[in-house]
Amino acid sequence: MEFIKHIVLFMKNNIMLLKRKWLSLPLLFIFPILIVGIITYLIISFLIPDETDPIRVGLVDLDQSTETELVIQLMEESTQFGHYIVIEHMSEKEAKQGLQSNQIHTYLIFPENFTNDLYRGNSVVLPIIGNANYRTESMVINEIINSVARHIRSSQANILTINEYAKELNMNDEERMDLVFEQFKEFVFYTLGSSQIVDDQELINHATSSPIHYYGISGWFVIMTIWVLVIYLFLTRHNTTRLQERLKLYGITELKQQIAKVIVTLCVSFVFSLTAFFILQRGLAFELNTENNIRIAILMVLYILALLFCLAIIEAIFPSIRLMLFAQCLVTVILLFLSGAILPIIYLPLWIQEIAPLSFSYESFYWLTEILLNNRYFTDFIPILTISVAELFILISISGWKERVKA
Repeated sequence: MEFIKHIVLFMKNNIMLLKRKWLSLPLLFIFPILIVGIITYLIISFLIPDETDPIRVGLVDLDQSTETELVIQLMEESTQFGHYIVIEHMSEKEAKQGLQSNQIHTYLIFPENFTNDLYRGNSVVLPIIGNANYRTESMVINEIINSVARHIRSSQANILTINEYAKELNMNDEERMDLVFEQFKEFVFYTLGSSQIVDDQELINHATSSPIHYYGISGWFVIMTIWVLVIYLFLTRHNTTRLQERLKLYGITELKQQIAKVIVTLCVSFVFSLTAFFILQRGLAFELNTENNIRIAILMVLYILALLFCLAIIEAIFPSIRLMLFAQCLVTVILLFLSGAILPIIYLPLWIQEIAPLSFSYESFYWLTEILLNNRYFTDFIPILTISVAELFILISISGWKERVKA
């Protein structure tokens, strides 16, 4: 009971502090909106990649046989490569020039004696020359050509078998080569007509498919995070050693002061964030039912709590005010980057994409976008709630350890 009384006392003290600074509260509410709004506008204007530019591939035929001409013609006309790959037949000189001038992303070579090696059972290789400025595109083409090469190797045995049986039947060379060529054409038609070359699956990137909505949500998420950090720092006051000793005589610990500060910050930042969310909802015309509004409110509370417990742990660890401020700001920035609000996770390095789901900021922002952009009617609160409870126990443990050390 005494524990609750002390917390309520410091909550009232923090509220009185906010009342005395009431003139700065409107500025505290508006300033992050202006800053993040300008940054979001710049991101939408300049950092959205152009994904409509197709991958351009050159085909170089050094064999100059009927078979390779057929393959090249079918590859140029094939629709199985999708609308994002453009294939063009050219000479080796033109391909090298196009690569240097970045007009093509990569080019494929049918080497000399390709057809003879195919019919004789020798290993056939299709060299691919990539562009150093377009490594991702070159890797995509490499995977596709490797798929085609696997079809070639698997069909080569069938062609050789038919050729051997034709020899045993004493078929003349002209008829035998016509038969083998027919089998080769069937193989080409099967390969380039197969849906296994490119699995055309649509991956939705909300940052480019609906940038205004995505960056609107991310801007609001960043603003909410800034409000939590600023209000928490606004209520943070370091007592003198003499005052701390007097508070201990009355049974008041740092943990009680931190919990009171967390509760007041949670209430104020939640009101600010909820107001901004209603403005965002009206501005971007999000259609949400009552259940999804409740889910979003719960996500906001859990995210704010997890962030506040993280800030409180840092405050309990660092005795120096400067180190504490630096660590809190640094951790907040890292959490924002891991969430995908500043830059979509898909554009970050793979090792960051692997560790990002472990953060509560990623979970919170992910489910917010799922509800608002994909109209999801299910939200997994357990990971965020688990992290919040774990942070609370860590905070209690560190505070208790510090109290025993000082005692």
